[in-house]
Amino acid sequence: MPNPVIDCLMNHRSIRKFKPDPIEPETLDLILRAGTRAASAGNLQPYALVVIDDPKKLERMEVKAPAAIIALIDQYRLKRWFELNDAPFYNDQAINLFISYWDAVIALQNIVIAAESLGLGTVYVGMILSTDVQELLGVPEYVAPAGLVFLGYPDESPQLRPRLPLEAVVHRNGYHIPTDDEIRSFYRDKDREWNEVSETKKHKLQEKGVYNYAQAITLGHYTPEFIKGESQKLIANIKKAGFRLWEKRSKTKQE
Repeated sequence: MPNPVIDCLMNHRSIRKFKPDPIEPETLDLILRAGTRAASAGNLQPYALVVIDDPKKLERMEVKAPAAIIALIDQYRLKRWFELNDAPFYNDQAINLFISYWDAVIALQNIVIAAESLGLGTVYVGMILSTDVQELLGVPEYVAPAGLVFLGYPDESPQLRPRLPLEAVVHRNGYHIPTDDEIRSFYRDKDREWNEVSETKKHKLQEKGVYNYAQAITLGHYTPEFIKGESQKLIANIKKAGFRLWEKRSKTKQE
C-alpha cells in the first residue's frame, strides 16, 4: 500500500548542490512548525532552532545553500523561566545536556523529513559540534551546539547510497555479538567499494599506509589527530556553556 511518509524516508539522500532560489517564507515556517511538533522530554522543548539565511553568514559555512538551520541545546531559556517563577535551576547536569541534545536532534530530523516531503533537499553537517557557537551566534550560557542542516531546492539528483543490512544494526531482545564472518558480511559492499578506487588514488593512499576501505576511514580521513582536535573543541563548547559533566571532587582536610 503506497505511503508517502515511508516513500519520503526511503528516498532520503544528502544534497550538496543547491539552486540559488530562496525558500518561500511560508514554506520555511511550515517546516519549522513541523520540527517543533517532535517529541520532547516533559514537553519542555529544551532546544533552539537558529535559521541562517544571511548570505554573509552562510559564506562562512562549508555548503553553499540558501538556508541553514542550527539546532542548539538550550537550557538558558528554561533557566530564565525558572528564575521568574522562583524555581531552582540545576539543569546543568549531564542528563539535562543529553536529553536536550536528543530533543534538538529529533526536532531537526522532523525538519528534514518535512523539507524533503515538500521537494527541498537537505544535508546534515557535523562540523557544528566543534564550532564555537558563542562566537558564531552570540549564544548565552547553557546553550551548546547539537546539529546543523542545510536546505534548499536541489540542483543535483544523486543515487541512493547503500545502507548496511538490517541484521547489522537491528538486535532482538539483547545485543548480539557478531562473528568475524558476520562482520565481513555486513561490510562486504563497503569493502567492494575499494575495488572501484582508481589505481592513481590507491597509490597515493598506500603511501600513507592505506590498503583498504576501513583504513581509508581511520588513517586517511578521520585520523587520530582530527578526532582528538574535534573532540577537544566539542568538550570546550560544553564546558564554555556551563554544563557539568563531572562533579567537582570535594577537598579533604589532608589536601
